[in-house]
Amino acid sequence: MVKRSKKLSPIVELAVKATEEALVKVGQANTVWIKDKQQEEELHSYKAEYLSRLRQVDNSLVSAQKVLELRMFLVSLDQAIAAQQQQVGVSLRGLQHQQQIWHKMRQKEQAMNNLVIRYLHEEIQIELKQEQQDNDERNTAQWIRKVK
Repeated sequence: MVKRSKKLSPIVELAVKATEEALVKVGQANTVWIKDKQQEEELHSYKAEYLSRLRQVDNSLVSAQKVLELRMFLVSLDQAIAAQQQQVGVSLRGLQHQQQIWHKMRQKEQAMNNLVIRYLHEEIQIELKQEQQDNDERNTAQWIRKVK
């Protein structure tokens, strides 16, 4: 007879595999989020550097057309920053979603492991009772033989 704890072994293995796969996806989503966050930081850094250089230029030497072009460039840069911020939000939500999935998979895995442990304890108790019963029967049989 196959014990219940052994019957659950393939299911536990599947739960472990699902947890591991979910953890890999968390890592991938985290990598995407970090990359997106770095790109946002680079855009902010580029804008700060650009503005710093712009302040050093003598405005009296710059034509009105050039000033308009510079302002348009800054507007475009601000739009790129805003778009990147949105992308960071999307990737962060993706990371959080993957973390939630991993957490659920981990809980299922732990529940399966706890069930196996409970079954093992029950099986041990049954074996101990059976062993005690066998010992009692043996002792009773020996006592009856001695009495005769």
